[in-house]
Amino acid sequence: MFHIFKDMRINTLMCGTLTVKADEMIKPMSLEVIGGKYNIDARGNMKLAMHGLVVEESDRIVVIDPGCADFLPRTITDAYGLEIEVPLEENLSKLGVAVDRVTDVIFTHLHFDHGSGAFKRVPGNIEKVFSNARYHVSKEHFAYASNPDKKEASSFFTKIFRYVDRVYWLEDWDAEWIRFNKYYGHTYGMVVPVIFDGETPVYYISDLIPMYIFLHSGVYSGYDLNPDLAIREKEDFLSRLSGPNRLIYFHDPLSRSSSYP
Repeated sequence: MFHIFKDMRINTLMCGTLTVKADEMIKPMSLEVIGGKYNIDARGNMKLAMHGLVVEESDRIVVIDPGCADFLPRTITDAYGLEIEVPLEENLSKLGVAVDRVTDVIFTHLHFDHGSGAFKRVPGNIEKVFSNARYHVSKEHFAYASNPDKKEASSFFTKIFRYVDRVYWLEDWDAEWIRFNKYYGHTYGMVVPVIFDGETPVYYISDLIPMYIFLHSGVYSGYDLNPDLAIREKEDFLSRLSGPNRLIYFHDPLSRSSSYP
């Protein structure tokens, strides 16, 4: 039985946008169907959001998936149309959080768009943005991301972790108000945190269900490592939810969250 934590603050954190081919991101839907929900340009492109999460509970301030770094190679920033109009520190400040007060950073997985923003370039070096925080990732996923399948090898930023004095494993996480479930379809060992806030569990569903439209049966992403497994994991996850629950969408440009079912 889990405790109920009623003094918690949870806020989404806007970390910029990416641009992708709509019918590559959302399969097997046509551009016409996708365009009925989202804005698609003449080239078939759509913008995706990057929504991190900030959780304040007791003496801990936890940031989950803080988006993209602003120093990624041009090959990535140009290919994905990366835009960071407001610096991460400024968006955190709007939530009343200073970067040096953050105690923990959690990475659901190590694709560049989900967490490279936890690092910054300084003259001659790269440093942690959150200088006083512990950086947490699944040990299983970190091992995979250090030697990934070639299909997604260019998406990882694992090498930047050499600038971290110590990596903390999510398998050793010690706070009762959050738990982690692992999934393997999008990438091997990705975690989905569930946060127990009041009477409504909050699921930060990362790329298990990156957008509201993925709630439709059979929808998957062209960026999934194993699409068949990704579909099965998503539908199994949804089938186990009895309401009410709150789902947080990392990539949806229109809906940061929704209730389910």
